[in-house]
Amino acid sequence: MSRFSASGLMAGGWKQLRNAGIRAKKVTDRVGDVTGRYKKVKQHDYTDELPPMHTGDMRTVEEPRVFLKRLRAAVRVHTAVNHPLLTRVAHVPFTKEDYLVFSLQHYALVGNFTTYMEWLLLRAPDSDAKQWIAKVLVDEYGERSDDKDHTELYREYLTTCGATPGELYNTRLHTNVTGFIAEHFRIVREEPFLVGLGALGPGHEWAIPHMFPHIVRGLRGAGFEEKDIFYFTEHLEQDEDHGLWLEEALVDYTDTYEGQLQVWRGTMLSLRAREKFWTGVQDKIVRWRQPNNLHLRTQMREGGHEEGGEMTLNEWQKKVLEAGLTEAPA
Repeated sequence: MSRFSASGLMAGGWKQLRNAGIRAKKVTDRVGDVTGRYKKVKQHDYTDELPPMHTGDMRTVEEPRVFLKRLRAAVRVHTAVNHPLLTRVAHVPFTKEDYLVFSLQHYALVGNFTTYMEWLLLRAPDSDAKQWIAKVLVDEYGERSDDKDHTELYREYLTTCGATPGELYNTRLHTNVTGFIAEHFRIVREEPFLVGLGALGPGHEWAIPHMFPHIVRGLRGAGFEEKDIFYFTEHLEQDEDHGLWLEEALVDYTDTYEGQLQVWRGTMLSLRAREKFWTGVQDKIVRWRQPNNLHLRTQMREGGHEEGGEMTLNEWQKKVLEAGLTEAPA
């Protein structure tokens, strides 16, 4: 029997969630410089430059499933999901060395998703919402992946790219990569619960099944075997399920204009960070391929390659540890 199948989810990852409120209170004021450079948004302050939920000055309350269907369509056409880098990897030959550069940047994101979910679980308003979030977490801990959590699966994939253990933690991360992580820590801790649910549900679980097929196609073209890319192919199936599970949670909380606006906001905040993330990965690949020609692309764009603020994963994790965010509060 899987260690996560027992009633009450008493083993493995579920233990990380017990007595969560105690540590959550202690770390609330200790974020420090991890997220300090990102704009702190007050509750119900929707003045960011995000795609509007409606055109014009409308306060229309839609039937929840109608709203969620429209939100799915908005996710599908967002630039983050249709980023030029994703189109390139699907249609332009990339080498395994290119994918090593790509994947060392992406690795930093993989290890943080469960922590976002654990923080969000703490703030869920009732047992129904907690159950849906916990159900996703169990998969992330390895329920349907031979008891291998998703970070472990990704490390196995990185080995086939040629990564060494030292590279995993000593590669300099683009500021858009650490920015993505910091923004999501901020969202799940400081924004209203429904903003966080929008970020991790539609913003992640609805987006990944549209992004990963491009990556899988490129990996196959680069000569990776199916067993090597299990992390990506497994997510195509699991995240479809996760998206449906979280949609069921969203239905109960999107029957008001305020609820719909918060979910929309969270989705768009997450996708905005994702778009910047892909641009950062693209910059890293350009640096790898054309180290003498960066001025032709990235330096012409505002915020193009600036190495000064980059950190390794070791350095980043140290800052997160100092802020009390390394593990889920427990």
